[in-house]
Amino acid sequence: MQNAVNLRDGIPSFEATLSRIAGGESVCSTELLPYIFLERPDDREKANRLLAEAYFKSGRKEDLLYARTFVQRAWLLGRFSADLLPLYIQIHSALDDVPAIREAYKRLGIGAATRGDVSGAITYFDRWQYAYMEFKRLDRFEYDFDILDAMHRLAQPDRLRPKSRRDLLKSGKIRVAYLVKGITEVGSVLIKVILLFARYHDRSRFEPMFFVPESERDVLASEAGPEHIRQFEQCGYKVAMAPSIGGTHEQLRAVARTIYKQRADVLVTSGALTQFQHYYIMSLRPAPIVVGLVQGPPPQFASPRLDGGLAWSKHPLIDTPVSCVWTPLGNDLPERDKITPHERRELGIPDHARVVASSGRYVKFQEPRFWQAIVELLHEFPEMYYLVMGPEESQIPIVSDVLTPESRARIRFLSWRGDSYLKALCLAEVLIDTFPSGGGGALLDALALGIPSVSFENDYMRLYDQTDWSLADELINIPELIVPRWDFERMKRTVAHLLGNETYRRDIARRSQAYVLETRGNPKLSVRKCEDAYVRLIEQKLFGGSGHETGNEHIKRLNWVPPRWFAGAALQFKRALRFGVRVLDRIS
Repeated sequence: MQNAVNLRDGIPSFEATLSRIAGGESVCSTELLPYIFLERPDDREKANRLLAEAYFKSGRKEDLLYARTFVQRAWLLGRFSADLLPLYIQIHSALDDVPAIREAYKRLGIGAATRGDVSGAITYFDRWQYAYMEFKRLDRFEYDFDILDAMHRLAQPDRLRPKSRRDLLKSGKIRVAYLVKGITEVGSVLIKVILLFARYHDRSRFEPMFFVPESERDVLASEAGPEHIRQFEQCGYKVAMAPSIGGTHEQLRAVARTIYKQRADVLVTSGALTQFQHYYIMSLRPAPIVVGLVQGPPPQFASPRLDGGLAWSKHPLIDTPVSCVWTPLGNDLPERDKITPHERRELGIPDHARVVASSGRYVKFQEPRFWQAIVELLHEFPEMYYLVMGPEESQIPIVSDVLTPESRARIRFLSWRGDSYLKALCLAEVLIDTFPSGGGGALLDALALGIPSVSFENDYMRLYDQTDWSLADELINIPELIVPRWDFERMKRTVAHLLGNETYRRDIARRSQAYVLETRGNPKLSVRKCEDAYVRLIEQKLFGGSGHETGNEHIKRLNWVPPRWFAGAALQFKRALRFGVRVLDRIS
């Protein structure tokens, strides 16, 4: 690098300057100018990278801003080199600048897509999608149409383009291919949902098939994969996996070709944008109609290129950018008489204790004010014990700043694994929903077990945000159990009333349980409604209608036979047309 060392008299070498910076010494900008005021961009990139490293190593808070300046210059001059990514992430992570990290992942992903590198594009776009989860423990997602377009173009050379059967709704079974998310994930809620379709599909009308983008080798080597495969086999289905040989590109194309060869009429994605391998297969269009299960944030589940969607809850549907049918999902809900609860002594809980619980993934337990309210309840009720089901204590770093020694002694962190979760949940007298991101399956389980649940209302005036929403008004039919958002004083009073009045608590529990069992306790009926929704979306795709006509009405319209007089009128029109053509010929 030119001018890096042995410059004119009075200016120290670059190595010495870098050493002083890393040691925390302040250096005047004019002293740095000879090392960055260079003609060749490669030399400037190297100098800026070395300065970014030195300022980051200094450990001084004020030097982080200089480190960011120099690493951003190096990033631009180096044309977004992947070699610089680790340092770029280190510096921006220390500054809590997740948007900048996401932009870097996006830039590298688009570069990979431009080169036709399917594996690289998917890797970087997945890291872009989950950057908030990785660096801030947040379920935050948003659409980026540059990324979606890049993936769509990447799939174009291998796109399959099958045509829909025009007689699809009146000729044989509808073949539905499910692209399954979560096959290798322990306790995957998405797998539990897809298994409902495997169990309860009307096989006289539909022919379900199940596919995963993971290779057979990876599925069978995972902790959860073999058990999930066994569960599908119990329902009578063999899950088609990607081949264990070849690169990512070949494996995903093989899955798409298998769906295509099975002549699927509809592809149903259970996580269209949860991982970009799912979106890549969807973009290959192995089936003529693609439907998405909107099971969470639309930017995770609802690609704008879907032909339609099914949403389990209201708020995601509102912000889904395609035709979407609301189909509240029933479930195989737990039954208390089939569960043997933990002995209290197993968890170190006294027999006289009042047990309150919350349940969810660790990202749902990151709000300090929620924890402060829990601590205040523990101090108000010395006999109260609090079960935190799902996360490990180490996954919630804020608790060390909030918990007192007295409150910590009465909190139990429990795993979701096996049947331990339900056995522990049965000990709870009250469940407090997670906040600001409320629960779904966990809230349903508690209500079905007759545990009164306190939750926070949802705000439909805001765009859907997985980090700040609630299913309270859809699952709980008792208004006094739904408290205003951020009103922790009201939350504490509601919990206190339930703990202090056993008659009231039992009445609330009975009413809540009856409502959930009535509205969410029939998975077979829910799957039937989903099947009807498939038919409506197929009609819209095939016939361009509003979807309000039934399949039979469409079939009647397509099979319309003209009345007898119509044939005579048509013949007269044809004769007149021929006569007119002859007259025109003579004139010309």
